[in-house]
Parts: sequence; C-alpha cells; structure tokens
Amino acid sequence: MSRSDTRCATPYIYSGELQIRPEVDAALAALKDKPYTAIPSWKNDGTWELWTVEGDGETEPCIISGPSTTYPSEADALAAGAAWIANLNSIPR
Repeated sequence: MSRSDTRCATPYIYSGELQIRPEVDAALAALKDKPYTAIPSWKNDGTWELWTVEGDGETEPCIISGPSTTYPSEADALAAGAAWIANLNSIPR
C-alpha cells in the first residue's frame, strides 16, 4: 500500500458502498508530510482529535491511527502529538 493512497485496500470506498467521513480525508491530507496532526472533531462540539501515522508505506507498513480521545483545543491535541512522537523516538528500534 502506498502512503500516497492509504485507502487502496478499501474496495468499498471505490465502489461507492462506503463513504469516507470528511475529517478522515482532512487527516489523510494533513498527514501527507508529517507524523501527526490535529483535526476538529466530527462531533462539532469544539473539541479536537489527534491523528498519527507510523511507517512510510513503502519499506514498512503505514499505520494511521485516529482519535482515541478528544482534546479541548488544537494546541492541546498538537501537544499530545508532540509527546507521542517524542516517546516514539525514544524507543530503540
């Protein structure tokens, strides 16, 4: 799967049987050049979601993680992303 098209393994999307939610498309576009991003929550309640990506999709699997929690502001979500990437980089590989 190429990182440039992270949905290529989802034939239901291409057949029209399944629609991508707008915040998922926004997250995929924002993650193109960075490991994490903050997206306004789909709940439209003023909260923000942290989306992350690991792997390049070429030499290792590309894993995109959506929100497991929401944050009260974009700054809070981005701070959580910075903490996530710092922790990820501290793990020996």
